[in-house]
Order: sequence, then structure tokens, then C-alpha cells
Amino acid sequence: MNILIVGCCGVGKTWVMKNLLDPSMRKLKLGKICFHHKGSLVVVGKYDGSLFEGSDKLSMSAITDIGFLLSYLRSNKAHAVYEGDRFMNQTFIRKAKPTIIKIEGDGAEGRAKRGSKQTSGHLKRITTRVAKTSADYKVASSTACLHKVRELVATEYA
Repeated sequence: MNILIVGCCGVGKTWVMKNLLDPSMRKLKLGKICFHHKGSLVVVGKYDGSLFEGSDKLSMSAITDIGFLLSYLRSNKAHAVYEGDRFMNQTFIRKAKPTIIKIEGDGAEGRAKRGSKQTSGHLKRITTRVAKTSADYKVASSTACLHKVRELVATEYA
């Protein structure tokens, strides 16, 4: 199972991902895709405590290496959680066939908390892409998203 978390900048996508991480996860890289793996869970992105982390730390062309990761997931009987703009495109969605969870809200509070300096043009582009992305589940907050991810993972591997 592949799970993709989408939402406007600042809604808490990275917070969800960081809450899925376990200190004992192995940090790995296939091509341009960095990820953390333990057991049947893969958390995609680079999490290093910087202002913009997660998938924002991956190359803009990381999607060209998605096949390597999908093969890895199949051979390891693992599922992956992805977030954000790098994976919110038709190439990824077509190849990975993810379950999509959309965190609703404009993210203004989250951006203010971290002192984000993203331009209004950037925010508008992301907001438009999020609006155009169909979701399997819509949740009201990052906390609700974390619960939904855990529920999906538990159901898949029960």
C-alpha cells in the first residue's frame, strides 16, 4: 500500500511524517529518493530537523526514480507513506496508485509558527494543485491524518 498525504503548505504534512518515524528506522536512499525503513513501514523523505524537510529535501527530479522504490517496496513487502508536492503529480499517482489523504485548511497557522517565507505565488500554485487532487479521505487536521494513516496501515497488515 502506498499512502500519499496532500494539503496546503503549513497544514502539518511533515508533522504527520515525523510522528511516523522511529529512531531505529534505517535511513536509506534509492536513486534520488531518501527514506526511512523499519519492518513493513517506509517513510519517504529526508528528516533532519531543518525548516523545510521531508519530501521538500528531495530533488525535484526524484520522481524519475520512483520505480526503484516501488520495486524495493514489493520485494520487502512494505508499504510507504509520502507527502507533499514532489509526489502530487500524475506520474507518481499512476505508477504508485496511492491512497490519498487530504488535510483540509489553508495552513496559515502552521506557516506562521515556523516563520515560513514562501511567496504568495508558490502558495497559490500549491493550493491549486491540492484543490485539483482527488482524495480518498479528507481530514480536518494533521492529528486526524496521523490517526487515518495508522488506521490504514493497521488494516492493511492485520
